[in-house]
Amino acid sequence: MFGNANVRPLSVIIGVNGIGMGHTVRQSVIAQFLRDRGHHVRIVTNGVGRAEYFRDLGFTAWDAWMPTLLARGDRIHARDAVRANLRQAPAGLLRHLQLRRAVRNSGVPDVFVTDYEPNTPRLAYHFDRPLISIDQQSKYRHLDLPVVGRYARTADEQRLRYFAPRVDRSFICSYVPLDAEGRQVEFIAPVVPDAVRSAPTTIEPLATAYFSRYFDHGPQESVRQLASIFRQSVPDRKLRIYTQPSELRSLRGYADARVEVRAFDREAFIADMARSEAVFSNAGFNLISEALVLGKPVHLVPLPTYDQHWCAQVVDEAGLGTSAPRIEAQSVLDFLARARSLRDNVVRHRDLHLLADPRERIAAYLESRSTIDGPMPAPVAG
Repeated sequence: MFGNANVRPLSVIIGVNGIGMGHTVRQSVIAQFLRDRGHHVRIVTNGVGRAEYFRDLGFTAWDAWMPTLLARGDRIHARDAVRANLRQAPAGLLRHLQLRRAVRNSGVPDVFVTDYEPNTPRLAYHFDRPLISIDQQSKYRHLDLPVVGRYARTADEQRLRYFAPRVDRSFICSYVPLDAEGRQVEFIAPVVPDAVRSAPTTIEPLATAYFSRYFDHGPQESVRQLASIFRQSVPDRKLRIYTQPSELRSLRGYADARVEVRAFDREAFIADMARSEAVFSNAGFNLISEALVLGKPVHLVPLPTYDQHWCAQVVDEAGLGTSAPRIEAQSVLDFLARARSLRDNVVRHRDLHLLADPRERIAAYLESRSTIDGPMPAPVAG
């Protein structure tokens, strides 16, 4: 509960991007933390499954519409956006009006929080309430980050400015030290569940892997190659590969006595990462953050987005793991040969930069602007 007797309970609506599990896990951790401190939290996301995930945690959750904004040549083109959303837009706008009505009828909150989605910003502007962003993508908006290979940050910045043209405060999660000018921007350590931070860690002759799908870029080739490399060249370690249930049938054939292929189960996956010598994956921000908090080096094969290529490059440059365009024998064996020294680097880095719980800072900021003496101020241009 509150450490400051002058703080009144807040009403908060958190907007969550429903693509993948990273945003969902991060915001569910924040939502539960705020609820435990006595605040009233509701959720806006997109996708029936994501809404049900939050409802199972005991939150009111609305399934809203999020338009499709795909990049072409590292830019989002207006013509592509119109073409992709033309048929869905009328129903999507109707759903947003229904969402606005539901928020009004159930109580306009004191503050809206957004994680890389457009619904809560529009609600915040409509109801004249503060808007706080808590994400990892906003670094692409505030920092002039370089091109990585053939990928640039342009589309990510466009998407952010479309979703939330202005915010009152931006908390940006990062597993490496970053800095930006401006009082409205603050970098924080990644938001990681307590189950990860408190997981008992060991080092066993085991490697854990997880590969996901991004449109037509599926996990099959990475799973096939990694399983073959372990069978032929890594006789002293087991490999446990996790995949989404929808992919399991096509990937089971790559398993043998030392290579397991399992349907993804978050609790089991975290437990296996905690006991592993090393982790193989695509370059998703949340998975990298959790592996680093557990003290595990990662070998990353980024999916075709700037975000994944930037994350993979930063990990490689910081000596927290390695990256490669695809799973190949030489890069995998080099990574395993360096696993001990990389692990030492990860542990040092974690102890310097990742141990602080960012939820405390987020809650303190919200509560400092909402006391018994008055409510939070209305938004200002950012």
